[in-house]
This record gives sequence, C-alpha cells and structure tokens, in this order.
Amino acid sequence: MVLPLALLIVYLIFSILVGLCGSQRRMGFTGTFLLSLVVTPVLALLILLVTGPSRRVQLERRPRSR
Repeated sequence: MVLPLALLIVYLIFSILVGLCGSQRRMGFTGTFLLSLVVTPVLALLILLVTGPSRRVQLERRPRSR
C-alpha cells in the first residue's frame, strides 16, 4: 500500500516540475501541468519541446532598438 502512494507522489512531483518548465511556454503552467497529469510527464516534456515560447517571452528576448 505504501509503494503505490509513493509512486503517486513522485508522479505528482514530476508533473509539477513539468508544469514549472512550461510556465514560460504558450500553454502556461496550468495547461502543461494538466497535460502531464493526463499523459506522462515525459511525453509532456516532449510536447514542450515542440511548442514555442509565449509571446511575452518572445517580446522580452527581442533586442530593443535605440
């Protein structure tokens, strides 16, 4: 009984970490976290590699002209 509970906790922790990785992406933390709960966190990380950064992050990275 302890092992399935430990696996569930590890799965949730990895899902939260994937959500944090996705917070700068278009899907955001919530979308990435929910995706990693439905599919595995590893697959959600692969999807993160495909999606681009959010528009806000793209604008912040753009060099400002002077």
